[in-house]
Amino acid sequence: MMKQFHHKKILIAPFSPMTKAFKDFLIHTHQISFVGFIDKNAQGENIYQYSDVESLDYDAILVLSPNHSKNIIRLLKKNRCKKSSCFEITINSNEYGLAKKTNISAFITSFFYKLFFNVIKFYFYLIPIERKRILFISKDFIGSNNKFLFLYCLGNNIGTMMLSDNESQITELKNSDLPTVGFNSLAAIYNLAIAKVIVFDQGNYTYLPELSHKQKTIQLWHGVGLKKMSKLDNITYDYFVSTSDWTNETNFKHIFSSKHYVNCGYPRNDILFKEGDIDTDNKKDKLNLLFSDKEIYHFVKEKQKTSTILLYMPTHREKSGELPLDFEKLNQQLVELNAYLIVKLHPFVLQFYKELDAGHYSQIKVHDPQGDIYPILAYCDVLISDYSSIVYDYLLLDRPIIFFNYDYEEYVSNYGEFLFDYDEYSPGIKVKDQQQLIEAVKTTIKTKNKESKAVVTQRETIRNLFFDKVDSHSSSRVIELLSS
Repeated sequence: MMKQFHHKKILIAPFSPMTKAFKDFLIHTHQISFVGFIDKNAQGENIYQYSDVESLDYDAILVLSPNHSKNIIRLLKKNRCKKSSCFEITINSNEYGLAKKTNISAFITSFFYKLFFNVIKFYFYLIPIERKRILFISKDFIGSNNKFLFLYCLGNNIGTMMLSDNESQITELKNSDLPTVGFNSLAAIYNLAIAKVIVFDQGNYTYLPELSHKQKTIQLWHGVGLKKMSKLDNITYDYFVSTSDWTNETNFKHIFSSKHYVNCGYPRNDILFKEGDIDTDNKKDKLNLLFSDKEIYHFVKEKQKTSTILLYMPTHREKSGELPLDFEKLNQQLVELNAYLIVKLHPFVLQFYKELDAGHYSQIKVHDPQGDIYPILAYCDVLISDYSSIVYDYLLLDRPIIFFNYDYEEYVSNYGEFLFDYDEYSPGIKVKDQQQLIEAVKTTIKTKNKESKAVVTQRETIRNLFFDKVDSHSSSRVIELLSS
C-alpha cells in the first residue's frame, strides 16, 4: 500500500513515537526523501508548523494518528497544502495502509445526510416543537461518563438516545431494550436534528452538520490529569464539565472552547460511592454493568474478601511494543502474595491485547479495552498506573497507588513536560521495573490501612485540588444544569 510513495518527498504528521517509527519504515523500505514532520506544538530539527506547509517542497503528507488524523488533515487543508496531497495512514495487523478514500457513494451519502438533516431542522424551525431529548454521541466506543449519565436519564424518565458506531456495544444496549441507533442511519439524523441537548465525551466531531442555535452542547470529556494537550477549539460547547474550578483554570480553559466551564464532577465516579454491591437480579441496577466484564466483576467481588486485588491501567502511548512485564513470572509472584491482577490497557492500544493471552494465568485477568472498568474499580485495593487520569479518579477511594513509570524519560522526551511537577502530583511509590513493582506491591500489602501520614496527606491534598465535590451526585448536577 505504500509503494506509491517510493522515492517521493514526504512530510509526516504529527510528531510522535509512532510517526518516528513510521518514518524509519518508509526510509528503509521505500527509500523516501524525508522532508520533515508537521506538528502544532513540537519544536526541533525538521519539525514544521502548519503555517509552513505552503512554502515546503514535497510530494505527499502522510498523517498517522489514531485519534486526530481527520482533524490534522482539516488543519493542513486550511493552511493550503497541495491539492490531493494528504493521506490518512492506518495500522491494521501491524501493517501500514491507506485509509479508504471517500468514493462517489460515500459522497452521495454525506450529501444526503446533510440535506436530510437540514430539511428536518428547517421543518422544525417553521413548526416549533418542544425539544426534550438528550442525545449522547459516542464514536468508536461508549465512554463511562456518557454511559452513566445516559443511565441516569433513563432512571429518571428523561427522554434520551445513544448514538454510536460501536456495533458490539449497540447490540448490548439493544439486548437490554435501551434506546440506541447507529451513526449511519436516517434515525440518527432525525434524532440529531430534534435533540434538545447533545452530549459528547471525546474529541471534536467535525463531521457533524451545523446544529441549531436552539440546541445545547455539553462536553463531559474523559479525564483530568497531568498530560498536556493540544488546543481543540473547532467546536464551542455551551458547557464543559470538569471536576473542579482548579482543573478548569489550570488546564481545560486553555484547551477547549466553551461558553461555560462547570465543575459538576464526572458521572462515572458516582458508581464509586454506591452503597452495597450491584444487584444483578434487579433489572435496573444491573445496567450499571453495561460494557463491563461481568465475569471479572463477580470474580473480583468474591476474591476481594480474602485476597488483594490489583488493577493495572497505563496511559495511551502512540507506539507499538510489548508490555514491560514477564507475565509467567508475575503470575507466580502473585500466587505467593495471594493477590490478583486485573489488566485494562488503553482503548487505542489494542495490539497489546492480542499479544496478552491471560486465559491460562491463575492470577491475571484481562478486561476488554473498550469496556467500562468503573464498577470494578470500587473493589480494587491497589491501582498501578503511570501518567493516566485514572489515578485522580482513584483518589476518591483513598487507596494506595503505585506508579509504574518505566519509560518516564522517554515519555517526557516524546510528549513534552507535564502540566505539573510529576513527583509532587503522583502520590505513591514510583517503580521502574517488574522487580521494583513486586517489592512495592509487597510493601503496600504489608502496610495496608497503615500508610504513612505523609502519603495519606499528599493524596488528600491533591484530591482536594482535582475535586470540588466528593459524592455520588455528579449526574444529578449535570442534569440540573441542563434543566436551568
